[in-house]
Amino acid sequence: MTTAELGFFQTPNLRRVRKAEAPVQHFVKADGLDTCLACWKDWMTGDQDKDLGMKTMRGLSSDDSEEASPQDIHEAQQQADQRVGAATDAMINSLSRIHIWAIYRACSITSVWCFPNADLTEVAAAAKTALHAKLRCNSATAILF
Repeated sequence: MTTAELGFFQTPNLRRVRKAEAPVQHFVKADGLDTCLACWKDWMTGDQDKDLGMKTMRGLSSDDSEEASPQDIHEAQQQADQRVGAATDAMINSLSRIHIWAIYRACSITSVWCFPNADLTEVAAAAKTALHAKLRCNSATAILF
């Protein structure tokens, strides 16, 4: 029995796809303001005292074998998100009180709207515009824009 009879050398049923038929997926960059607000919301709802373990105390030990170990990418991403969240919190706190409440209410951090004479949708849009301008100038969050 030859290999041709077993089917090893059969040519697959492939055809060339024209460029017009090929699906094109365009890269869509995430909005920087939405990313900052998501990191801020996680930072606000999370526990800020998570870095009290052995990994934090690594710099105080005299053992040089710890320095050669590779850094965990998930831990590094979490630390970067925490820095973005803290920077976003500082920028939010520099806004006016009505804008602060609008950001908190829009991100579901609070359920109370303390300004009954103001329209939440209009104030939230103005607050996000003001916050966007501040976050673009911040060194910790400017890379996201």
